[in-house]
Amino acid sequence: MARGSSRGVETGGGHSAWAAAAARRARARPCSPPAALLASLLPPLLPPLLLLLSLVSPASAAPPESGDFAILEEAQVLANQMRVLATSELGVFNMQAIYNSFVYIEKISNGETEVQQLAKKIREKFNRYLDVVNRNKQVVEASYTAHLTSPLTAIQDCCTIPPSMMEFDGNFNTNVSKTISCDRLSTTVNNRAFNPGRDLNTVLADNFKSNPGIKWQYFSSEEGIFTIFPAHKFRCKGGYEHRSRPVYVSTVRPQSKHIVVVVDHGASATDTQLQIAKDAAQVILTSIDEHDKISVLAVADAVRTCSLDQCYKTYLSPATSETKRKMTMFLSGIKSVDGATQHALGFHKAFQLLQNTNNSTRIHSPTDMVIIYLSSGITSKDSSEEEKKATLSVISEQNRHLNNSVMILTYALMNEGITGLKELAFLRDLAEQNSAKYGVPDRSALPVVKGTMMVLNQLSNLETTVGRFYTNVPNRMIDEAVFSLPYTDEMGDGLIMTVSKPCYFGNMLLGIVGVDVNLAYILEDVTYYRDSSASYTFLIDNKGYTLMHPSLTRPYLLTEPPLHTDIIHYENIPRFQLVRQNILSLPLGSQVITVPVNSSLSWHINRLRETRKEAYNVSYAWKLVQDTSFILCIVMVQPEVPVKHLKNLNTAPSSKLLYHRLDLLGQPTSCLHFKQLATLESPTVMLSAGSFSSPFEHLSQAETKRMVEHYTAYLSDNTRLIANPGLKSSVRNEVMATSHVTDEWMSQMEIGILNSYIVRRYIATPNGVLRIYPGSLMDKAFDPTRRQWYLHALANPALITFTGPYLDVGGAGYVVTLSHTIHSSRSLSSPGHAVAVMGVDFTLRYFYKVLLDLLPICNQDGGNKIRCFIMEDKGYLLAHPTLIDPKGHAPVEQQHITHKEPLVANDILNHPNFVKKNLCNSFSDRTVQRFYKFNTSIVGDLTNLVHGSHCSKYRLTRIPGTNAFLGIVNETCDALAFCACSMVDRLCLNCHRMEQNECECPCECPLEVNECTGNLTNAESRNPSCEVHQEPLTLAAFDPSLQETLPQCINTRCSQRTLSGDCFGVLDCEWCMVDSDGKTHLDEPYCASQKECFGGIVGAKSPYIDDMPALGDEVVALNMIKSAPVGPVAGGIMGCIMVLVLAVYAYRHQIHRRSHQHMSPLAAQEMSVRMSNLENDRDERDEDSHEDRGIISNTRFIAAVIERHAHSPERRRRYWGRSGTESDHGYSTMSPQEDSENPPCNNDPLSAGVDVGNHEEDLELDTPPQTAALLSHKFHHYRLHHHPSLHHSHHLQAAVTVHTVDAEC
Repeated sequence: MARGSSRGVETGGGHSAWAAAAARRARARPCSPPAALLASLLPPLLPPLLLLLSLVSPASAAPPESGDFAILEEAQVLANQMRVLATSELGVFNMQAIYNSFVYIEKISNGETEVQQLAKKIREKFNRYLDVVNRNKQVVEASYTAHLTSPLTAIQDCCTIPPSMMEFDGNFNTNVSKTISCDRLSTTVNNRAFNPGRDLNTVLADNFKSNPGIKWQYFSSEEGIFTIFPAHKFRCKGGYEHRSRPVYVSTVRPQSKHIVVVVDHGASATDTQLQIAKDAAQVILTSIDEHDKISVLAVADAVRTCSLDQCYKTYLSPATSETKRKMTMFLSGIKSVDGATQHALGFHKAFQLLQNTNNSTRIHSPTDMVIIYLSSGITSKDSSEEEKKATLSVISEQNRHLNNSVMILTYALMNEGITGLKELAFLRDLAEQNSAKYGVPDRSALPVVKGTMMVLNQLSNLETTVGRFYTNVPNRMIDEAVFSLPYTDEMGDGLIMTVSKPCYFGNMLLGIVGVDVNLAYILEDVTYYRDSSASYTFLIDNKGYTLMHPSLTRPYLLTEPPLHTDIIHYENIPRFQLVRQNILSLPLGSQVITVPVNSSLSWHINRLRETRKEAYNVSYAWKLVQDTSFILCIVMVQPEVPVKHLKNLNTAPSSKLLYHRLDLLGQPTSCLHFKQLATLESPTVMLSAGSFSSPFEHLSQAETKRMVEHYTAYLSDNTRLIANPGLKSSVRNEVMATSHVTDEWMSQMEIGILNSYIVRRYIATPNGVLRIYPGSLMDKAFDPTRRQWYLHALANPALITFTGPYLDVGGAGYVVTLSHTIHSSRSLSSPGHAVAVMGVDFTLRYFYKVLLDLLPICNQDGGNKIRCFIMEDKGYLLAHPTLIDPKGHAPVEQQHITHKEPLVANDILNHPNFVKKNLCNSFSDRTVQRFYKFNTSIVGDLTNLVHGSHCSKYRLTRIPGTNAFLGIVNETCDALAFCACSMVDRLCLNCHRMEQNECECPCECPLEVNECTGNLTNAESRNPSCEVHQEPLTLAAFDPSLQETLPQCINTRCSQRTLSGDCFGVLDCEWCMVDSDGKTHLDEPYCASQKECFGGIVGAKSPYIDDMPALGDEVVALNMIKSAPVGPVAGGIMGCIMVLVLAVYAYRHQIHRRSHQHMSPLAAQEMSVRMSNLENDRDERDEDSHEDRGIISNTRFIAAVIERHAHSPERRRRYWGRSGTESDHGYSTMSPQEDSENPPCNNDPLSAGVDVGNHEEDLELDTPPQTAALLSHKFHHYRLHHHPSLHHSHHLQAAVTVHTVDAEC
C-alpha cells in the first residue's frame, strides 16, 4: 500500500490530520467512480462527521472502514513486522519445525505413586537429621555419666577464638571454624557446670561433613551453657541466654501454651516500673513460637487489648511473627495513666480470652494455660481489702469454669528498690490463688495449679528470670523430636528449620540438642519438582499451614519466613475445602475435583493441554511424611490427558556445547557484553538449579573447572556412555534439542540488519536449561522459568508476547522482551504442551522507532497532539512518546496506560468485553493486588464510547498474533480525565469498593487476615492467589581486572552516528538533546553512549549504581518540571475542579488509610513508600513531567495524591523486603533510578503549588494547602535543593501538587 508523507499538516483546528491520512489512503486505492467522488468530498466533510460520530455511542468494536483512520491496516503492518522479528531474528518458526520432527513419548502420570516416592525422599532427609540429633543426644547423655566421676567443665569461649582459626564460609555468611565447637554462657552459670563441648567436637565435625544442608549444631544446657558448631563469634557483649529462645522452650515443654500477659500501667506505675514491665513482656513474646497462643493486655482503670487485629479482643492468637510484631507495637505504645489499677478487670478479661479460645479450638492435646501479671500490686488506700477480695473472687470464679487449670505467675515491679510488703503479699496470693485468705468460698472440687511470684528491678536479667517462666509449667518428660516451622537464622543468613530433642539423665533435664537445617535443602524436592508440565506439588504441616507452594518465592532467596497462611488460600478453587479436610485427616489418599475454567488458578491454566472445555479435572494425591508433622501433596491438572516427553535425541552436528562458566574455562575469545563476561564464538548453555537432581547442592557449592568439563562431556555425548554428573534425566534431551538453534543465531549475527537493536537471544526449557547468545556468564541463582517473559509466554501460547520495559541487569539499559512458546507439535498450541520458550531482548526505543517508521502519522507533530502507543495485555506501555522523551524523565519501567493516557483508560473501561479489573491475594507482601487484563481475542477496533469525549479521539486495536495493542490518540481541545492514583504508597484510594468502570492505577490493599484463625475475610477469601513473584536478578561476579582489559563484544560506534535516526534505539547509544540542567536544549544534539547522557540528558545519572558519577548541584537529573499554559478563565475553572476532586480524594484516602492501620503490615512503619530494590526516584515524578512538550497539555489528568517524605530504608525493608522484587500485578515497578534515599525528616512547612505561569511571587509559608493550590504562582524549587538527586517532588499529571511533612518529623 502506498504511503505519502504526513509532515506539515496542521492539527490545531480539528481532525484534519486524520482526515489527511484517510484522504491519502483513498488516493492510494483504485477507486470506483462513487468511491472516487466520496474520496474527493471526504476531507471537507470529515471534521463534522467525526464530531457527529463521537457524539453517537458506537459499538464496542468499530467497523474497519470507519473513514477517519484505518488503524486495522496499520495494526496488520505492525503485526507483519513483529512476525518478521519472531521468524528472522529469533527463529521461532524454524525451531518449531525442528521440534515437530522430534519423537515424543506419551505418559499419563500416577499421582499416588509419585507422591509416595517423593515423600520417601523427604522422609529420608528428615531421618538423616533425626539420626544426627539422636547421635548427639547419646554423646551428651554418655558424657554426663562420665562427668559425675571426672567433671567436664572446660570452656571454649566463642568470643576469644583467634581469627587465624576461622575462615569465611558463604553458607554461614560469617567466619567459622569447622574443626571445633565453642561456648557462650548465661550470666547465671557456675564454674562447675557440665559442659560436654570438647567431647562433641569429633562427632559434630563428622555430622557436618556427611550431611548436606546442615548449618548449626548445638547443645544448650539447662545450667546455661550454649555449645555451638561450627565455632564462630556472636553476641559478645554480655552473656547469651539460649534457654529463653523458642527452640529451647518448645523442646523442653512441647505442649501448647496459652499465655495472657497483663501489664499494669495504672497511676501507681512509675516510668521505670512500666519500662521493666514492657521489657519483660517482650521477652515472653520472643520465647514462644507458632505452637503457642498469646495475648497482651494493658490494665489500669480499664482494660485495653491490641487493636491491630479485631480478633485480639476476643481470642488468643498463635504466636506467629506477624502477631509478635503487632503485640510489640502495642507494648511500645503503653503509657502510664492517671486512673487506679482495676486488678479484677484485668484478670476477668484474661480468663475470658482463655475460655473463648478454649471453646473455639476444642483442644484435644495437653495445653498449659498461664496468666502472667506484671504489676507493682498497689491497690487504692480507701478500699484496699475490698479490691483484693474482688480480684481473688474473679480469679476463683473464672478459673472454676476452666477446671482450675489456669496457672498465674506474678512479677512484682520494684519502685526504685522499695517494695511494700503488703503489695508483695497480694501478688503472692494472686499467684497461689489464696482466695480462702480473703473469705472467698471455693466452689470447685478440683485443686488450683499454684504459680509463683518473683520480684523484678532494673538490675534483673529478664531473659534469665522472666524468659524462663515455662519452668513453672509441669515437665511432662516428652522425649520426642520437635520440628520447628521455618524462621530466620539469627546467627547466619537465610531461613532454617530446627530438629531438636531434650537430653535426660534419669528424670533430670540436662538440656537440648538441636540441628539447624537449611530450609532450601529440606524443600528442594518440592521447590523444583517437575515430573511433567501437568503437575506441581506443595508441602503443609498437619494444621494446614503452607511451607512451600509454586506461587511462593524459592526458599533459597527468602530472607523472612513465609506468611503463616492456610493452604486453602493458595488452592482457592471450588470444592477444595473438602479435599483439605481429607488431606489433614487421612495419612494417605487421593481425590479428583472438577473446576470451572472461569474459577481456575493461573498455575492451572498454564498446565492445561485441552483448552476447549468449560471445566477441567484436578487430581490431589497426598501422603503424611512418616515421623514428621508434614504432609506432601502432588497436584495433577487434567490427569486423564497424556503428557509428551522427548525421546532420546542427539546434539546438532555443527553445534558446539559451551558451558556458561567462561571465567573457569578461560575462553580466549571472551569479551564484555556491556557488564557481562561473554563470547561471540557461540551461544552458552546455563543449567539452573532445577536441572540438577540436588538443586541445593548446586546452589551452595562452588562450581569447578572439572565439574564444568564433566557437564560438557555428558551433555555432548551421543553414545550415552558417560556417567551422569548429577543432572535430571530429561536435561540432556533438552540441551540437545535447543542446540539446533545455534546455526541460525550465528548466521543472523553476521547478516542480520537489526543487530544494532538486539541485546541478546535465548531459549529456555521447563527444567531450567538456558541457551543464550551472545554466550554470557549467568548468576548461579538465575531461573529462567520464573522470569516474567517466560511466564507471560506460557499465558499467551503461540502468540508473540511482549514483556517490559525493564532495566537489563547485564547493563544494556531499558529493554523490551519479545518471547514465544515452542510446542511439542504445531497443532498442540495449549500452554500444557509448551516444551520451550524463546526470547529476544530489544532496546526500549526500538519499538517506538518501529512506530515512527511504519506509521508516519505517529511522527506528524512530534507526539504532542497525535500520540501513538503500544501496550501489552496488562496495560503496561511498551512504546509511548513519554517513555523516550528526555524531559519525560527518559525510559521508565512498568508505566501503565492509566498513568499516561487517563482519558483513553477512562473510556475503555466502558467496553466490558475488552478490559477487566482483577484481584488476587499476594501472601508474600500481604496485599490484595488490583490489576487489569485486556482481551487479546478482541476483533475490530475500539473508539470513544462516552458522550462528550470528542475533544480527544482515540482508536485502539489488537496487533494480530501478539499480546499487544496499538493505540492512537488525537487531541484537539481541553478535556478532563481522572484516574485515582496514590503516590504516597501503593495503597488504593478506596479499598472498600472496586467498580469495573472506575479508572484507577493498578494498586494494592492490605490483605485482611484474622490473626487468631489465620483465615481471610469473606470478601478476600474469594480472590485467587497471585502468580509467582518476579525474583531479584543479580549480575554474575567475575575477576574485576577483566572488566578493564576485555573489549566490548559489540561496538555500535555511537560517536560516529550524526543523525538522530541512526542513533535512536541503537544499543548503548543515546541522542543527547538536553543540557545537564535538565531543561536547556542543546544547539547541536549528538549521539553518545548511555554513560554520557542516559535518557538524552547530558550528565544524567545512570540507573546502574556502579556507573553513577559524583552528583553536583548543577546536574538536576531528570527533575525539571514545567506546566503547559492555560487560559485564565479555563485555568480558574480547572483549578477549582482539581482542588475539589483532590480534596475529596485526599480526604477519603486518609480516612481509609487510618481504617486499615490495624490490619496492614504498614501500620508498623506508618505508610512507607514501596521502592524497587535498587533505590531510585523516577517513577514517582514521572506522572506529569511530560508537559514540557505539551504531551498532556489538553487532557488534564488529576491523580489524587498526598506526598510525604519516605521512611528510612530499614523501615521499607521490613515490610516490602518480603517480596524480593515487586509483583507485576498492577504497579508500575519503580525503575532502579526511580527511588533514591531521602534525607532525614526536616521541618519544612507545608507547601503546595499550581504552576500556571511565570509569576515570581512566593506563597506565605503558613498558607493552607488547599488555598495554596489556588494561590501559588511558582513551585518552590529551593526547598528541594538539599541534594538534587536525593529529594524530588512527586507531581500530579495536572498541575497540582500537595506536599505534607511526615507526622514523625
